[in-house]
Amino acid sequence: MTKASALFLTEGELADRMGVKLDLLETALPALAKSGFPAPDPLFGGRRYWPACEAFLDRRYGLSSSSGQGTPALDGEEKWN
Repeated sequence: MTKASALFLTEGELADRMGVKLDLLETALPALAKSGFPAPDPLFGGRRYWPACEAFLDRRYGLSSSSGQGTPALDGEEKWN
């Protein structure tokens, strides 16, 4: 299995897969968790299941089949600072 096909990711790997720096992801995780972002799974070393994370992001940005593509499903302005 290559890193690109791994299913359970550390936060560092998750940040890489998402294309953001780890410190940005760590800052965003509390707000994302409140919106239903997948929690780390203790059975897999505290790693997150990538397909669930990807599905969450797809729903958040209106790309899930149930919300219709291209219609952002944002819940308000993000405040990163």
